Amino acid sequence: MSIQIKGYIATSADGYIATPDGSVAFLAPFQSIDCGYDDFIQDIDIVIMGRKTYEVICSFAEAWPYPNQKGFIVTSNPDLALTHASLSRWNLAVDELVEHLKQNYNGNVWIVGGTQLQNTFIEQKLLNTLEVFIMPVLLGKGIPLFPSFDSHEQQLKSIHAEMIENTIIKHSYVF
Repeated sequence: MSIQIKGYIATSADGYIATPDGSVAFLAPFQSIDCGYDDFIQDIDIVIMGRKTYEVICSFAEAWPYPNQKGFIVTSNPDLALTHASLSRWNLAVDELVEHLKQNYNGNVWIVGGTQLQNTFIEQKLLNTLEVFIMPVLLGKGIPLFPSFDSHEQQLKSIHAEMIENTIIKHSYVF
């Protein structure tokens, strides 16, 4: 079995993925710009997210936005209510989740978020690719794209950069 683990995330120009209260409303003015999300999500077989990200998605989505993907919610809460049949809770280490995926699945895996989970995948060298979309807005404070790492510096290899509609900058990296 073979999997590719991907990061795909938007950030403000000053490096925040959300306001201090977790709001991503700063992204709303850019929703009409095609950043390739539809093509990206069609190629994703599995989504992984932490509890906070899951709860944020559930708070604003009328229906589960990833009905065609298997989903894993990384949480230590055994009572967390799951809203879709494709979802499972995962309460073990992320490296064990990756082993589980490698043994049982093929395809592309998206680390939906949040930053703690994504950074755990980066620190443990489990992320294969990362696409970062830089939005032309300054938040001043908030939830950082990359909180401080516990391990050594991480080297990225830039494989592509582009400006989308003279507004959003997309950087693509491999590890």
